[in-house]
Amino acid sequence: MKLLEPIEPMLAVYAGGENVYEDILNRHGQLTFAELKYDGYRLQLHKKGSTVKGYTRNLNDVPLDIYPELSSSLSNLPNCILDCELNGGIGHTGFKTVKNRFRSKKTDLTAYEKKADLSKPVELRVFDVLYYGKKWLMELPLLERRNYTERIEESKIRPGQQWRVNSAETLEALFETLIESKHEGLVCKDPSSLYLPGDKSGKWTKIKKFETLDLVVLGVYLNNEEISQILCGAYNEESKCFETLAKINAKREGTNQVLADLLTGKFQAEIPASVIIHPKAKSEDLPQLYVEPRVSVVVEIKAMNLNYGKNEYSCGFDGNKSYSLRIAWAKQIREDKKPSQATTTTTVAELYKIQEGL
Repeated sequence: MKLLEPIEPMLAVYAGGENVYEDILNRHGQLTFAELKYDGYRLQLHKKGSTVKGYTRNLNDVPLDIYPELSSSLSNLPNCILDCELNGGIGHTGFKTVKNRFRSKKTDLTAYEKKADLSKPVELRVFDVLYYGKKWLMELPLLERRNYTERIEESKIRPGQQWRVNSAETLEALFETLIESKHEGLVCKDPSSLYLPGDKSGKWTKIKKFETLDLVVLGVYLNNEEISQILCGAYNEESKCFETLAKINAKREGTNQVLADLLTGKFQAEIPASVIIHPKAKSEDLPQLYVEPRVSVVVEIKAMNLNYGKNEYSCGFDGNKSYSLRIAWAKQIREDKKPSQATTTTTVAELYKIQEGL
């Protein structure tokens, strides 16, 4: 490993279940470092002399000159490799700031500055240090690496917030307080964990608040003649039709096998009359097989956020924008619910307004 060459990041896994807080503490030896989960873009920052480079989670280059507000703080750093989050503020609004700035990037800086909203500044919140000064730190436990993280204190580059928690009750109360304040959640880390590139062992664990939606399976995507994904939709009470909202992985915990049994004999090649497809949806966006909604099944979906913009889904489509889900997964099949009892388009719109504070 070398400075100015990206390193595969260590990863946090999602935690859930009734005993999630107890489980985390048991896994981490009854003490966890609970860190505020910033809703932005993860960035690996390398500095060597006067050269500074940034890399995405996928190890792609980030042109740091598109963030001029970071320039002074970056110049003050020692030689280092920082694992951090590009942060634009609290909650989903902060995420939108980062996303818009990042997606507005141009090779021509003048063109970028005309398009990007520089009135909404970003910052870097550091949660780990892999290299500092002349020393590699990856084989030190997090407890010791945190000491180096806390040395980073620039106006636009600061340590992320962290709490040291040794009880399930305290961890739950902290999480609930953060969610009420519109933060995304927590990342809980084993204080003894080394920095292991690509590791997903559970040494780092994410807890997030997810919205719950009960959606109808409108179609299925096949891989090797097996259901791999499902097209899910909400119910529009006015039109009495179903509108597409999300494509969901169906392989989690064997959900696809259960769906195959429940939907046997109900598949069709044609789009059902009661299913509304986005007029600009491409062929690759569409499922191979459809299901008539009124004989289909309802699946409980967990989603981190709702988006409203240009996409391939038809839920709430107004001729320009429609709703979609961000980071969604199938929790369970709701055999106790009829398709007509699914989450409605109106409810989706209300949830989005609540999320955005509108």
